[in-house]
Amino acid sequence: MKKAHFKSAYYTHLLLTAKIIVITGLLTFKISVSIAQTAPFPLRPIDEKRVQEIEKMLLDKPSGFGEPYNKRKVWNSLLKSGNYDQFLQAMKNYSFPSFSKDDYFSLSNGSASSSNAGLTMMRKRAEGLAKVTWAECLQNEGKYTRMVEEGLRDIINQKSWVSPRVDYDFKNYNGVEYSVDLTSSLYAHTIAQTLYMMGNKISPKLRKEAMDALYTRIFNPIHRKISTQNDNKENHFLIADNNWNHVCLAGLVGAALTVIEDKHERAVFTYIGEYYSRNGLAGFNDDGYCGEGVIYYNYGFGHYILLRESIWQATGGKIDLFDDPKVQKIARYAPNIEIINGVYPAISDCREGAKPDEAMMIYLNRSLGLGITQYDTLTNQSGTSDNRKNVMMAFPNSTFSLQPKKNIEKDESNIRSFFEQTGVLVCRPVPGSSANIGVALKGGNNGESHNHNDIGSYTIVQGNQIMAGDPGVIPYASNIFDPKYRYTYKTVGSYGHPVPLVAGKPQRPGTQAKAKTVRTDFNLQKDNITLDIASAYEVPGLKKLERTMDYDRSDAGRITFTDSFEYAKPEGFETAISTRSEWKQTSDNTLLLTRESEKMLVTFSSPGNKLLLKSEKISDGGTPYTRIGISVSKPVTAGQIIITYKPQN
Repeated sequence: MKKAHFKSAYYTHLLLTAKIIVITGLLTFKISVSIAQTAPFPLRPIDEKRVQEIEKMLLDKPSGFGEPYNKRKVWNSLLKSGNYDQFLQAMKNYSFPSFSKDDYFSLSNGSASSSNAGLTMMRKRAEGLAKVTWAECLQNEGKYTRMVEEGLRDIINQKSWVSPRVDYDFKNYNGVEYSVDLTSSLYAHTIAQTLYMMGNKISPKLRKEAMDALYTRIFNPIHRKISTQNDNKENHFLIADNNWNHVCLAGLVGAALTVIEDKHERAVFTYIGEYYSRNGLAGFNDDGYCGEGVIYYNYGFGHYILLRESIWQATGGKIDLFDDPKVQKIARYAPNIEIINGVYPAISDCREGAKPDEAMMIYLNRSLGLGITQYDTLTNQSGTSDNRKNVMMAFPNSTFSLQPKKNIEKDESNIRSFFEQTGVLVCRPVPGSSANIGVALKGGNNGESHNHNDIGSYTIVQGNQIMAGDPGVIPYASNIFDPKYRYTYKTVGSYGHPVPLVAGKPQRPGTQAKAKTVRTDFNLQKDNITLDIASAYEVPGLKKLERTMDYDRSDAGRITFTDSFEYAKPEGFETAISTRSEWKQTSDNTLLLTRESEKMLVTFSSPGNKLLLKSEKISDGGTPYTRIGISVSKPVTAGQIIITYKPQN
């Protein structure tokens, strides 16, 4: 594609503008001019000096992940490995997913409570293009070439590449304005990889049509956004500090580096990735903590890896987005947030049972020398639902020549992880001891991306079971990211979490609701932390609210939470246990939690006060759990509620 074409297409679209409030399936964004101006790395004109420096580093020809079909060494090895036999057998009866107009408009016409059907349909089509490309490149017999071309043509002519969740006023669908989002960036990179992998099996005419579509829908809108510095809401991902930034940049830049012939143009997109990806890194705290939880860590930071590898390969390693000290800390988030036995807390919009992506962790472990034994071995990746990451990991990449670093850390460093800036503490037993319980306590603030109002929330694990704690995400309803409705869902608001209800009020949203670490005392036998969580509650006369956690590693282990509160005048106070365990009250002040083979005894008390219990089943459309409310029997001016968890033999 010549630069003249790029400029012509760019000026064709220059006068098309739209002011869009983007409400996505992942987060609601209302980006104002002030946010654009105060982003860590705000919109600014292309730095031509830096572009020229990058241009000298780039390889002469564009290339993508893996190799084209006709470079057979690795392809033949993959085929002979047997890892793809089941996939190829299933592909014999494969039908390319069709575009469903009904699914795309299901949310807007009121036929669905969420846009999951439309989003799933859109992404299944990208997956379909990846699968048929994989099949043809593996076998190289021409069986799937026609299906690849038909699928590619069908997607090129698809009216919208963006998720129906973001196509407000249907400007993408009607061709009025095109924007880059999580789905269209996936389409762009998938199309680019298909063109690269299939090589001359794609007809010149179809290749040109694909390139024209990439410029019209992806490349030109981004140049227009940057060159005009407009303040409308489209393509907000450039200045976003959440998963959108890295996901969209990975698709945009990856596509450009894979198919754009003009070296200067590729340098421009490399610059865009290098500069604006810093906003995504800024969304992680300086201690490496990811407020979006493990699932979105996999998604967002996983795409940062794709972006890094694209640029690393395109420049022969001369530009490395891992050359940032903060990346090392972010890379350790996943192992540091593990509680015990491969169990992770379901913080924010994260589901119970979520784990770090294995391929991602192997890549990070080897690239950054993390020394995590379980991620030492390079596995033969056999996934075929994606022709980006799956191809990158199946073919030699920047990690292949690196040797894993041995973990020389002493046992004591493994018994806790403390994200000091955020106030998140994970406590574990001493390896080899009789204790088999662990806990994660969350500080943070209620303005984090994908946040639940959950300051002071915790997750308790015994064996490999979550016995009590954060219930995690619920299915995304159509209004779940609308601020008017988001916290009316009990599981998203603080009510469904194991945190206090203060004078009948739940926690408020926003960054002003922030935990402060009052004191810590860590040693080999016990860990103690106190958080001031009073700012999370808009309660006049609330003079004090502190949550203290004591984690005792002796014997079988014990975890105690003490909520200390004080009012200006008598008020009610309630705390809660959230659990998917079976439970029963065994005495006035004890409960027994049972989940699978694990049993845990819970005791509760309040010096000088009588306590009342009430329980409630909550689902909000997700996996049901029980909220057990524990409250003082009458209004008081001050007091404590103490809850202790310990294994029951």
